[in-house]
Amino acid sequence: MSSTSDASAWVPPVTHPAWAVERHLLDPAVRADPVALDGLLHPDFTEVGASGRHWTRAEMIEALVADPAISGEMSNACAAELAYGIALVTYDFGDTRRSSVWVREHSRWLLRYHQGTRLA
Repeated sequence: MSSTSDASAWVPPVTHPAWAVERHLLDPAVRADPVALDGLLHPDFTEVGASGRHWTRAEMIEALVADPAISGEMSNACAAELAYGIALVTYDFGDTRRSSVWVREHSRWLLRYHQGTRLA
């Protein structure tokens, strides 16, 4: 995507680098590896889970390493660059709508915020 800011420019998920990193994070082998997670989650990462629980970075790494399995069908994937170096990735996975905010720092994408919301 160009360096100009166009919040309405939706990019097919498979072509946006933040989408590729999001998919990588869904790999159980990556989720089980605390070193890999450390390299993907922003130092200020937070999550609001589908239950409404707030997760810190340390809590999320501990939880993912303890239970890296993930199952469900993915659909409705979209990715948008909200500003240069800031991307929003959304998709449905199982019974949850997921939203991730990725930031590009030092030539790599880091997950800054994630939220899961139960589908109605």
